[in-house]
Amino acid sequence: MWRGGLCGIVLLLAAPAAEGQGVMQRLGIQGIEQHALMSVRARGMGGVFAALPGEVESVVLNPAGLAIMQRPAVAASGFWRSGDWAETQHWNPNRYYAGLSLYFADPDAYTTDPFANPDWTHRQRTVQLGALGGAMPFRLAGRRVAVGLMLHQAAHLGDYDRNDNVLDPYIGQFRPAPIERPNPGEEIEVRWSAFERERVGHLRAISMAAGMEVAQNLYVGLRVARSWGTTTDRQQLRDRGLFLLREDAHDYSFDTADGYTAWEGTSEFSGMSATVGLHWQYHVLRTGIVFTFPHTVAHSFSYARSAQASVSGDTNVPMTGDDEVTLPARIVLGAAVRPMPRVMIAVDYFRQDYALLKSSGAAPDWGLAHGIGLGIEGSLRDDTWIRAGFRRDPRGFRIEGSGLLGETATGDALSAGIGRRLGVLVLDMSYEFQRLLYQDRWESNVDFNRIRKHNVLFGATYSF
Repeated sequence: MWRGGLCGIVLLLAAPAAEGQGVMQRLGIQGIEQHALMSVRARGMGGVFAALPGEVESVVLNPAGLAIMQRPAVAASGFWRSGDWAETQHWNPNRYYAGLSLYFADPDAYTTDPFANPDWTHRQRTVQLGALGGAMPFRLAGRRVAVGLMLHQAAHLGDYDRNDNVLDPYIGQFRPAPIERPNPGEEIEVRWSAFERERVGHLRAISMAAGMEVAQNLYVGLRVARSWGTTTDRQQLRDRGLFLLREDAHDYSFDTADGYTAWEGTSEFSGMSATVGLHWQYHVLRTGIVFTFPHTVAHSFSYARSAQASVSGDTNVPMTGDDEVTLPARIVLGAAVRPMPRVMIAVDYFRQDYALLKSSGAAPDWGLAHGIGLGIEGSLRDDTWIRAGFRRDPRGFRIEGSGLLGETATGDALSAGIGRRLGVLVLDMSYEFQRLLYQDRWESNVDFNRIRKHNVLFGATYSF
């Protein structure tokens, strides 16, 4: 996740050195909220999964669905992912210090389409194993039972953020906290820097699950997962200049600077989680509930620091450290219906309130993430399926300058897929396109932010 934006520079207001959202938020646990649903079929149907009929991937979807399986099976999947970030900053003139905004403005980059020529772009690409595991159904005391084990990706931790106009202290009307203009004879020193951070990596998990029939067409399930992951992190703060602001609206000076401070290293993540599931079927209707309990993830980092003398000096970020983060509960409610024998329509609603996140270290300013997914699957013949879907693609971070206080960023995802049965082997392939557009708006500037992701998933399931 990256956040653009500076606090407004309409009236000269100063604040203590701070790291607000969208200003210069250093790497912490960014990316841990990006759940990776490693089911090729479900991703082709808009990410819906709570009420889908039982399959091997129920180990990581709805464990109650395992008990619906008829035959033992093993499955494997992989994916190719490409993600890109872009931002355009558009600056308005400063009313008090005339000409100050000209230092930040790039009028050639702003057009009616802010992404026709963005200020900067960045891309990450990866090819990885998605999931590998199997499940075994059997009968116990006359009831249908199944157990499963799967190694899979749990979260994509990739993150990027860049802000070429970081001010310390920030001068703005809204954030972090307004104060009066300089008094007679007083000078306010404002450091101007460019900040960049990047994280590359993912969170893997091994999940053990069991499902059981507790009544006719009613199934419950439990999954326990052990997760771990390592990321490569880098951050850099490069100085661009120093402003000295005085009482007179036209009295300020500027000197260039070219120092920098950089950190490179790794982060380690680990944790345990538990999920319960419920699945109920009545004629052509299926419903499902998946509830993941709050769980703790341990995070530790080790960075090497390099620096060149500059006006920014030492930013006092420790080279090593650790903290614990308790992620809030996540719930998914789903339903699937077959209006015709060869057609299934499914819908999911999901919710996770990151405002309840707890951290022993610095916690990000995240809020409620919730959305809906819609999917359809049609059978052309008994051995071929086509799929399509749409879902709201929420992020936990809040939009700065939003008209609705505390509003989080939400994008869209479109997907399509195909499946083919070849005897005891089923082959699946899906494509998903995710796009997130949002604006951090202030009286002094508007930051146009874009995140796009392309995902191609492919998998195979063998039934015995």
